[in-house]
Amino acid sequence: MNRPKDDQGNIVIRVEGVSKSFPGVKALKALDFEVRRGEVHALCGENGAGKSTLMKTIVREYIEEEGNIFIEGQNVKDRGIRGVQELGLSLIHQELNLIPMLSVAQNICLGREPVKWYGAIDWKAMRSLASQFLSEVTSEINEEELVENLSISQQQLVAIARSLLTSPSILILDEPTARLDQKTSDEFFSFIERAKKKNLTVVYISHRLEEIYRICDRVTVLRDGKKIITSQIEDLPQTELVKHMLGREITQQVPKEAAAIGDTHLSVTKLYPKEKGEDIHFDLKSGEILGIVGSIGAGKSEVARAIFGADPRESGDIFIGGRKVKISTPQDAIRHGLALIPEERRDQGLVGNGSVRKNITLAALKKKFCSGPSWINQKKEVEAVKEFIATLAIATPTTEQEVQFLSGGTQQKVVVSKWLLSDSNIYIFDEPTKGIDVGGKYDIYKLIVELAKKGAGVIFISNELTEVLSLCDRVLVMFNGRIIKELVTEATNREEVLFYVMGGRDYAETAINA
Repeated sequence: MNRPKDDQGNIVIRVEGVSKSFPGVKALKALDFEVRRGEVHALCGENGAGKSTLMKTIVREYIEEEGNIFIEGQNVKDRGIRGVQELGLSLIHQELNLIPMLSVAQNICLGREPVKWYGAIDWKAMRSLASQFLSEVTSEINEEELVENLSISQQQLVAIARSLLTSPSILILDEPTARLDQKTSDEFFSFIERAKKKNLTVVYISHRLEEIYRICDRVTVLRDGKKIITSQIEDLPQTELVKHMLGREITQQVPKEAAAIGDTHLSVTKLYPKEKGEDIHFDLKSGEILGIVGSIGAGKSEVARAIFGADPRESGDIFIGGRKVKISTPQDAIRHGLALIPEERRDQGLVGNGSVRKNITLAALKKKFCSGPSWINQKKEVEAVKEFIATLAIATPTTEQEVQFLSGGTQQKVVVSKWLLSDSNIYIFDEPTKGIDVGGKYDIYKLIVELAKKGAGVIFISNELTEVLSLCDRVLVMFNGRIIKELVTEATNREEVLFYVMGGRDYAETAINA
C-alpha cells in the first residue's frame, strides 16, 4: 500500500525499519533514514556499517527482508530499478561499470540511445545528448573519445554524466571522489553547488571528512547496520562524528613515529614503464616511508606495477641491497622480498569467490602453511588470519566468508593483510586507504609505521596529501610520467606539494634539467 505524500513534500527518501541480510552477515538492522528535498546529506560509517547496502536497497538492486522504503511518498516495495528511476532517483556506484571499448557518448546513453523514426540509432543526436550532460560536470572530455583512453579520474566524471541522463531529482553518490585528482574534485564540487541551486537532492557517501564538511548540510552515521545519529553538519564537530562512527575516540589521526633509517634497500634507475612513465630513478632506505604523489594519470601506479613486474617495462634497472635483480613477473618480485598492495583491489588484489582465509594466506601459502607438496596446515592458516581480522578490524563474520560479499573498504583490508603476512622487506602501498573509514585508516597507518620500525622500506602512493605529509619521511612528486620534485616532508607543506602536483614552476624546471 502506498503511503500518501508528506504534507509539506519535504521528505524525498524515507526508510522505515529496513533489514537486509547476506550469507553470514546482517547488513541492515531495522534501520530508519530520511533525506530532505534539496539537501546534500552525508552518509558515514566504518567499512561494513551498511552504507552501500542501504543505498542499493533504496534503488532496488537489493530487496529488503523487512520494512518499507518511500521515494517521493511512493512505497517502492513492488518497483524495480527502472521504477525508482522513474521517481527521479539515480545511483553512482563505487565501481564505474563503464564499457572501455565504447565511446564516452555510447556509455552515457547506453540503454537509452536516441533513435530515428525507423528504429536506427541517431548517432548525431546521441553525441549531442552526451555532450549536453558532460558539460554539466566537465569541459575537458570529448564525447567521441573511447573510454579506455581516459584517465580513471575522467571515467568517474563520465559515470556522473551518465547518471544525469534520466534527469534525476535525487542523486546518490558512493565515494564519488575516490578516483578524482585535486583539479577534477574541484570541478565536481562546483557541479554539486550548481545542482543544489537547482534543488537537486544528493546523498553523499564518503570517508573524506574534509569533503563532508565542505558540501554537506546534514549527516547520518551508521554503525553495524544501525543508525546512530542524524545531525546538522554545523552542530557536529569532526571529532564527535568520528566518535559516533567508531564507537570510540581516536586522538591521533596519523601515528607517525621516528624509525631508524638505514642503508639503501631499493634503487630504481632509468625506469621506463611501458604504460606510462619515463626516466624514473629514486632510492628507498630501510626504515624509510617514501611518499609518491601526483594527479591521477601522472604515472604513479604504472611505476609501482613496473617495479613489481605486474606490467612490462621498456627499460630500467632495479637494485635490492646494492645487487641488481631481474624482476619480470610478480613471482620474481615476491621472491626478492617485494610486496604490492594495488590500487584496484577487486581486479588486481583479490580472488572474489575465495574466502577471507584463502585470500589473506595466498602470497605466503607455500612459505608458511605448507608442510609438503600438497598438504596445507589449515589450523595454522585460521590462527594467522584471525590475528589480522582482530588487528585490522576486518568486518567479516568468519574466516570462510567469501570476499565478494564484503564491503569495498573491508576488501582492501584483506588485500593489505595478504601482503603483510608475506613478511616482505619492501612494501609498495598504492592508495591503501582509498575507500577506507577513519578507524581503518588509522589501523593501516599503524601497521605501516611498525613495518618501518622493523626495518622495512615502504613506498606510500596516495592522493591524500595530509596523510602523505604526516606519515612519510620524503615525498616524490610525479607529473606527466616523470618525477619532477623531491621534498623532505619536515621542510615542506601542503601548498608547496600541491604546487608541484599541478606541474608548477615549468614542470619543476623540466624535471630538474633532466
